[in-house]
Order: sequence, then structure tokens, then C-alpha cells
Amino acid sequence: MRLPINSLQIVIPTYNRARDLIACIQSLLAAGAFEDQIIVVDNYSQDDTISKVKDFFPEVILIQLENNLGAAKASNIGFKYVLDHFPDAAYVLRLDSDTVVAPNFFLQLLNGPEKSESIGILGPKIYFYDSPNQIWYAGADAHPWHFGALNTHIGEMDSPSNSQLKNVDYVWGAAMLIKRDVIQKTGGFDPDFFIYHEEIDFCRRVQTLGYNLVYVPDAHVWHKVGSSGNNAFTAYYWNRSKIFLYRKQAQNFGHRLLLLMYAFSYLVLDAILFRLKIKKTSGNRGPILHAFRGYFDGLRLPLRQF
Repeated sequence: MRLPINSLQIVIPTYNRARDLIACIQSLLAAGAFEDQIIVVDNYSQDDTISKVKDFFPEVILIQLENNLGAAKASNIGFKYVLDHFPDAAYVLRLDSDTVVAPNFFLQLLNGPEKSESIGILGPKIYFYDSPNQIWYAGADAHPWHFGALNTHIGEMDSPSNSQLKNVDYVWGAAMLIKRDVIQKTGGFDPDFFIYHEEIDFCRRVQTLGYNLVYVPDAHVWHKVGSSGNNAFTAYYWNRSKIFLYRKQAQNFGHRLLLLMYAFSYLVLDAILFRLKIKKTSGNRGPILHAFRGYFDGLRLPLRQF
């Protein structure tokens, strides 16, 4: 059964990405969306995001936050707006503002899998924006004990092995189509995650409710992959969110302890290998001191029951 495009709303959290956001919205309109289907949640941008959206897309719904609340909270604010104002919206498309979609994106995403009550999230194939034929995401399986992503096909070109409709463990938050019921039952993303790993926690909670996550390879998105940068901000929040994830998703005390020991060992070993130039990029995502600060804040900060 085909899903009509008017059965969804689009939520785009953004922060200081005016040019990228404009390109994202333009691609959505070219793919068949209407301005009033798009909800931009601005995380207190200091660039000209607000004025550009108002000037170029006056019918886009613009929610202006008074502080930067992070990607997870901003997404949830957009989700709540959909639930409160669009009772006929059966799905919410959550997009990063540094993405662009293909002209046939909605046709392929909405008509790819058979409609099923068991499907909670759909995820498209995502390419690198700067290398548009190279895959960034083509489905992802969960590591059996540390929740890392396996079989993402990152860096590959299109092939039969990465172009099959299938159930997956993870759909990346850069582009995920979420069933309304899923948002209602989960409350959306866990707001403890300011940024990073929130979609892994979300996908695991969705699967716990009995929903399937489906990868739709014929629906295409290009992503500018801003999180690949190594800097103090990324190092801190990447590692803090990783520890939050371990604390929240561990099966028991022993599993939690193992995960925390693993994360600490990884921090140290990765820093040594990067310092010795054995590794070209740091898996800690930036300066080691900021990575450690994120690790220890992830340990000491209280967690909400979400």
C-alpha cells in the first residue's frame, strides 16, 4: 500500500547552517514536499539562518529556541509540534540540516517497503556529499555487546550487497522516517544526549517495543557529515554520549562495567596510536583531554528516567 506524501511532516533541527539548510529545504521542495510540511527547529543560531528561512520560505514552520538545547531536544520539540498540530501526519521525517535529498526521494522512501504495522522506522541510503557516489550509510547492524555499528558499507560504491531492502538494527538520525506511534510511545530521543549516539539509543528502544527498522536503498540522501571533524566540542560530546549510552543500555552491572572499561581502554590506546601517527585520525574525535572530560562527565552526571 502506497503512502501519500501528505501523510508526513518533516522536522529539521539546525544550528548555524544557513546555507546548508537552504539547500536542504530546496531539495525537499524539488522532491515534492510543501513548505508547510517542513518544521525547522533553530537551536539559537548566530548566523543568518532565521532571516534566510523567513525570506526564502515564508510558509516553512520556524521554531526559534532561546538557547542551544542540542540535537535531541530540538528534534523532540519538532516532534511534539507535529503531534500537537498535525493529527493526520502518520510519519515524521527527521533530517539533518546538512543533507539534500534526491528528486524521487519521497516516491522511493514511501513506496519502498510494504506497509506494515511492525515497521517503526525507515532509513534511506546516504552518500557523502563531497563524494556523491560513495556510501556513508547503507544499513547497520549492532555489535553484539558494545552497541557499535557493523556492516554500514561506509566508503563503498553501489553494489548488490548494499542495495537490498532489509531489516537493520540502526537508522542514522541524519535521515530517518519515524512512525507517529513510535514517537508517541517513546517520547522521541532521550534528551540526556545533547548530540551524538542519541539515534542508537532511540533505535534500541524502538526495537524493544517490537518494531522493525527497515533500510530502503532506492531512497537517496547526500550528507555533508559535519561530525567527522576532530575538535574539542566533538571529542567531549562524543565520549560523554557514549558513556550515557553504555549506562542506559547495558544489560546488567557486569555488562556496564565491561563497557566502561572498554571505553577507557579505547581512549588511551587510540590516543597513543594517534600520537605515534600509526592512526591518521583520532577515534576519540579530538583532543584527548576533552575526550577524557567527556568520559568522566558521562560517568558522574545523573541520568533521567526516559
